[in-house]
Amino acid sequence: MKEKNSSREKLLDITFEEIYIHGYAATSIGSILKKANVPKGSMYHFFDSKKALVLAMIKERLCPKMDLFFTYEKQEDLTVFQSLKQTFAFMAKNRSLITHGCPLYRLMVELSSVDKDFDTLLVKKYEEMRNKLEALLQIGIDSNEFNETLKPNTFAPFFITSVWGVLSLSPSVSSPKLFVSNIKQLLTLLELHQKK
Repeated sequence: MKEKNSSREKLLDITFEEIYIHGYAATSIGSILKKANVPKGSMYHFFDSKKALVLAMIKERLCPKMDLFFTYEKQEDLTVFQSLKQTFAFMAKNRSLITHGCPLYRLMVELSSVDKDFDTLLVKKYEEMRNKLEALLQIGIDSNEFNETLKPNTFAPFFITSVWGVLSLSPSVSSPKLFVSNIKQLLTLLELHQKK
């Protein structure tokens, strides 16, 4: 049983890597099986199609990674602003994220308009992220860190899509330095709402 589970886990890991780097359309079942060193029959024991494999990968690999990349939570002993700065400092050190962009954003762009099941799952994760950031910003307002001019329900989606924008640049022009520079601009906008 352990070997079967390790084959399933390997398939999910490789599927995440391949689709993250190459996209859904450019990733074949054959390339996943070859890299995972798993026979085709074993794959179909766990997943009845490429779509089923990718849906499982989104739930079990992509969504947890999004929570790791975008930790929109107040850290103990830090202000909301400092917590966000810490999140982005962590992201800037993630070479894969800077090079290949946000995996959720990439899949939303590629798959949301072509498949309802993918769209439902991906949008749900986006909404979870947006709600977490809205809640974090509301904590800042409630604790008098930010003034009432900050509107979490409009600032949160603007903030997330702005971060995705800088992460969506081609690897040939993307860099940690460029990411940090753009994030500083976003944080400067947030600073305008800080209480003096």
